[in-house]
Amino acid sequence: MFLMSSIGQGLHDNFESIGLISAIKSNEVLIKINLSGVYQENHPRTDMTLLKTVVNCIYQNGGKCAITEAARGCLTENLITSGFETILNRYNVEVIDVDMEKCDEVVSYGEHHYIPKYFQEYPVRIAIPATSKRRGMLYSNNVKLFFGAVPRRMYQLDDSGVPASVPRPKLHQNLHLSVANLFLAINEYSPFQFYVNGGLSYNENIGEFTFTETFVGDDALEMDLHLFQNYFCDCEYPDYLDILKARRSSRKGK
Repeated sequence: MFLMSSIGQGLHDNFESIGLISAIKSNEVLIKINLSGVYQENHPRTDMTLLKTVVNCIYQNGGKCAITEAARGCLTENLITSGFETILNRYNVEVIDVDMEKCDEVVSYGEHHYIPKYFQEYPVRIAIPATSKRRGMLYSNNVKLFFGAVPRRMYQLDDSGVPASVPRPKLHQNLHLSVANLFLAINEYSPFQFYVNGGLSYNENIGEFTFTETFVGDDALEMDLHLFQNYFCDCEYPDYLDILKARRSSRKGK
């Protein structure tokens, strides 16, 4: 299920309708964002206005939150550079850099993945990615966001044909399969219940653009398929979405 609105009152109403407001009351909330580095032209990151809206909503409804991403220990700096310092200080928001944390091993379809232990400490989990399809890269939104949910040090290889600039070379040996397997590993260990999409995006064929609506949902795959079909259908289709669709159909058939 997903709902669409502007970022004003309609968005708050959608938070209510989808169950986010009731979930965050007096609860600890973890927000996974896309901010391994600060914004560069044609490389959008999680929209800060959207993130501020969600954080304000959490604290206005009696919750507390932590923001997380793998950023080589620079997540707080990245947030401040991106204009988020006032909100961090106002609410004393916790900032947790995935790359600095301990993790548990989860096996997903034969692949070994390493999920931060602290994910399970937060009963409510929200994902706020940036949506993009850059040249030479996979379509990225809710599902692929979780590539940045695992520590880089656990996905290195001593010898591989993957370029040294790739932060997690082990995941790139069979990229689409690993995207799907990692997403399902996260779902098994610490599922994210809510996804919020909007703000600045990038399509390699048209450049940067801003979504006219904000999307709130509880199904990452459904939202990824919708946004791809409506905003990125002129781009290369990501096979990992079909892998996830097939596995979902297989589970329903059992």
